[in-house]
Amino acid sequence: MNRCRIALGFSACVFVSLSLTIFAAEPSSSDGKNDLAFWTQWRGPSGQGYSKDTRVPLNWSETENLLWKTKLPGKGNSTPIIWGDRVFLTASSPNGKERLVLCVSTRDGKILWQRDATRDAPPEKTYSWNGYASASCVTDGKYVYAFFGTPGLFCYDFDGKLMWKHNFGVFTSAAGWGTAASPFLFEDLVIQNCDNDGSAALPKNAGEEKAAPMALVALDKKDGAVRWTTTRNQGRGFSTPRLMTMAGGRIDLVLNGPLGVWGYDPRTGKERWRCERIGGEQARFGEPMPVSNGELLFVQSGRPGPCQAIRLPGDGNVTHSHVVWQGSRKGHRDVSSPILWNGRIYTADSRAGKLSCYDLKTGKELYNERLGGKSLASPIAVRGKLLFLQDNGQTVVIEPGEKYQEVRRNRLGDGKELDFGASPAVADGRLFLRSQSYLYCIGEKK
Repeated sequence: MNRCRIALGFSACVFVSLSLTIFAAEPSSSDGKNDLAFWTQWRGPSGQGYSKDTRVPLNWSETENLLWKTKLPGKGNSTPIIWGDRVFLTASSPNGKERLVLCVSTRDGKILWQRDATRDAPPEKTYSWNGYASASCVTDGKYVYAFFGTPGLFCYDFDGKLMWKHNFGVFTSAAGWGTAASPFLFEDLVIQNCDNDGSAALPKNAGEEKAAPMALVALDKKDGAVRWTTTRNQGRGFSTPRLMTMAGGRIDLVLNGPLGVWGYDPRTGKERWRCERIGGEQARFGEPMPVSNGELLFVQSGRPGPCQAIRLPGDGNVTHSHVVWQGSRKGHRDVSSPILWNGRIYTADSRAGKLSCYDLKTGKELYNERLGGKSLASPIAVRGKLLFLQDNGQTVVIEPGEKYQEVRRNRLGDGKELDFGASPAVADGRLFLRSQSYLYCIGEKK
């Protein structure tokens, strides 16, 4: 799934600047000629929705700058993942029994291969904002990895051959909201956030051993063998891990979750630090992925509970030592992740349909303007502009700054609610958008 935003009333604390850098695993092209032809994971190479591509058009429609449009064989909210001339997607049948992995040509939209990860998935509850194919694939240029919750994690080669699959067990959600966390690659590991409600939420008469671990789990990329498991026991959660390089070059795996944001050693899974959210049920979920400027980490709860700016790095429990400011988010429901640009946080919600802008250092709200639709997809930054895709197929292009400045609105589809939940992707001068029915490729027509 993806992430939105925020509320009023922030109390600022003292800001202490630390010299950090954001870890971005930039891929290299096989021919060394075009490093912009890749979007290998959810939220792109940086994990923050940034694109360096300057060729992507900022205006499009069903008749303008649409290079191709491909009918998809199933529904889903997973982001297009791109490696050179290939796009990888997941999809599902309406009832979730079939879960599909797709490979599409970036050149003409032709479906190169389609694989049934499972044809008879067990019935499981999910939410209308989510569905059965919300976790995005991830690729290293040789293999593609796809996660579907209870059916498991699947590894395919680029020709669609199944290399291995791993079943974690039954992913439970007492509220029936399904799963959405995307797999994540680090060195020779594929890491999966398995936050769920555990054995207590299993169907009656089901053995406890059938439940998926309430944990962060690392598998060997080559064969799917478990390399490490770190117990979390936080309940259901939907966020995807990301890497950050701390002062001194230490790399932390940072994961937002139901109880707060945690930092781990990605090689061993050992906990390094935590910052807990306090506020009861309204502080839970932690769907949005954190964003950072290398000095402060900004994190949301996903509910109308607190959001926080946290000074990094940290060791141990930093709940009472590293929170620079904290704000309340009444009236907002955050599914999409925020985007950070020039010291300001921009976040669009899925309840009020509003875009909020905040100063990262102080938490001061700069504006709170209505966009119109639900923001389930997470925004991206292209050519110095911020793109917010709404669930009805409308993309609002924003000029970043202290005041709300709308550049234009681009429309695809027929305006149906909940039709566009997948975050945009950018590669090789083209913008890829995915609805419940189609994959769109936007680019300058020559």
